Amino acid sequence: MSKMCQSCGMPLNLRGTDMRGTESDGSASEMFCSYCYQNGVYTNPNITQAEMLAKGLAGIAAGEGSAFSKWLIKLMYPMQLKGLARWKK
Repeated sequence: MSKMCQSCGMPLNLRGTDMRGTESDGSASEMFCSYCYQNGVYTNPNITQAEMLAKGLAGIAAGEGSAFSKWLIKLMYPMQLKGLARWKK
């Protein structure tokens, strides 16, 4: 299993909670989170990389953690996103 969603970069195991999406047969996805992938398809198939970046940055800002850790994650997130399977060109 990948350690992070290959669409948005969110950890697939977030503080002990399984965040994996589902394949069309109902099994857990090994690559994508439940926010990005359900029943074997992307939940938002037409989202652009720029839109995903904005959505991810908003999620980081709203999430848990210190101001410094959020700042650091936001700084690295654009580079991380470009390297994920969904966005590689």
